[in-house]
Amino acid sequence: MAAVVPAALGAAALTALWAFTPWWWTFPHDDMTPTGSLVVGILYLPLFLWGPLLAAVTISYHRRHRTPRRPAGIAV
Repeated sequence: MAAVVPAALGAAALTALWAFTPWWWTFPHDDMTPTGSLVVGILYLPLFLWGPLLAAVTISYHRRHRTPRRPAGIAV
């Protein structure tokens, strides 16, 4: 849990931080050329997926490293 909790909090923070990225082109950019705005928008677009992908690998890590449960009724 020492790795899962910070990673989950980080995934939530990154998702909230970069949530505006897909709407890059709707914000006014008066100091940029249209080509510059396009290039910056395309280069920053993968940051939108950073939080959800971190959440996916966090869930995968948690599933692989949790202690396995024994079925009820089986004596060891």
